Amino acid sequence: MGFFSTENKAMQLLDTFFDYLQLLLFTLVFSIPIITIGPALTAKHYTAMKIARKESPNVMQSFVKSFKENLKQGILLELIMLTAAAVLAVDWYIVWHLDLGLLSYVLLSVIVVVTLMAAIIGEYSFALLARFNAGTLHVLKCALMIGTGKFGVSLLLLLCNIAVVCACFIWYLYAVFIWLIAGALVLSIKSHLLVMVFRKFE
Repeated sequence: MGFFSTENKAMQLLDTFFDYLQLLLFTLVFSIPIITIGPALTAKHYTAMKIARKESPNVMQSFVKSFKENLKQGILLELIMLTAAAVLAVDWYIVWHLDLGLLSYVLLSVIVVVTLMAAIIGEYSFALLARFNAGTLHVLKCALMIGTGKFGVSLLLLLCNIAVVCACFIWYLYAVFIWLIAGALVLSIKSHLLVMVFRKFE
């Protein structure tokens, strides 16, 4: 069996890595209009979980299929996330500049918890939309329930995102390269974790 044989484990891993890399590029291109970030993230999760389940999808066809099917709901979910992020940003600004002694620390603690919950909901929402046929409110509710129920996994998913972002900032001259290589590896890890989490609900 030669190195370039499709039965070679190294080649299989390399093929899978390039599938995730290709998927990241599609997500970037389809997110350019900004308003389509939600459907693009949904399509990314849809295809990534197919790869993780070893269904050997055609990356482009799978991505475009999900993007079209979830266009309206993906945009709605994105608008909800952006609104929540804007409200939280204002809350952070207000609380950070308040000088109410002990009350300021209490309010800051509340904002930290709410921000964490919002991040967890955001982490699961587009993946849930990609995997299950459900209404937007049900998706958000399930994202909160699953995210808090699998809190350890949720933190790991968030830490994966933070690690890539921090690496891009620290080595900003190589940000694009880091985002592609580390992003593909992180997407692989996250898609396998999401498949594992969602398996009991299928």
